[in-house]
Amino acid sequence: MPARLTAYPPDGAALVRVIEEGTAYRLGRASACELRIEHPSVSRFHAELEWRGDGWLLSDTGSKNGLRVDGHMVRSAQLAASTWFSVGDVQCSFERIDDAAAAAHRSAGLSRREVSRALSAQLQQPNIGMSTLIPQMLDMVLQLSGLDRGFVLYADAGRPLRVHASRALRPADLSGDRFAGSAAAVERVLASRKSVVCCDTTDSPWLAQRPSVRLGGIRALVCTPLLMQDGATGVIYADSRTPGPPVTELDLELVENVAGAAATALEAARLRDRIAGLIDALPDGDAPSWEDLRKVSA
Repeated sequence: MPARLTAYPPDGAALVRVIEEGTAYRLGRASACELRIEHPSVSRFHAELEWRGDGWLLSDTGSKNGLRVDGHMVRSAQLAASTWFSVGDVQCSFERIDDAAAAAHRSAGLSRREVSRALSAQLQQPNIGMSTLIPQMLDMVLQLSGLDRGFVLYADAGRPLRVHASRALRPADLSGDRFAGSAAAVERVLASRKSVVCCDTTDSPWLAQRPSVRLGGIRALVCTPLLMQDGATGVIYADSRTPGPPVTELDLELVENVAGAAATALEAARLRDRIAGLIDALPDGDAPSWEDLRKVSA
């Protein structure tokens, strides 16, 4: 009988998998694990989950931080139809589902990837300007992540970052000591050039006590960089102040796909704007030489 497993790392996207009988699933940090959970409290090969004919058996495989089922430390346990267990410090929910629900889960994943590809293609339309492009990519990220509010920070090389689009946030929410987003998340993304995601900030060691998080009542967030090659810098930020479905690994994958397409589109739009500005600055009857255009596009 299939089941759905959801793991909730304190500082990462939720792992959601449908597991099928007839296969043994290893849980751990190692890349060879069928259910890979990235967290320092999780051993490389922490536990194993296997269908035993009449139910699912969860077994510790010699982990350092142990296995708990319904709060009790165990070496192994047969899981009920709906059970909570923890692998190290990572809480996991287990739920038996029928074949129809398993098929619906897989179909929904395929459908969402198709939506992400279609949205990314919209950003590649010729002659789309930055004033349209930036709000459009923010709307796409909010749609794919299921979060409520957001903004885009963007700056040309050597210039300070500024807010170029926002949703469900007033101008006052994005300035000074009233900043309503997570400044720590933005700073971490700018420093690492990697996405930050948190399903529940109240469980996050580095976000729970941050003033911007506590005062803003932020519960979940996604912050991802716009990775551009010409020195420009950008960040797409989205969050929610109400509990809701977890931000999953699939959500993050789709958001990063859109961010990648958006970064490419931004570079193209900026190049078009610079070439248009060069042409507009010329006297009537003049045209830029190929060498001029090569300098602009270099």
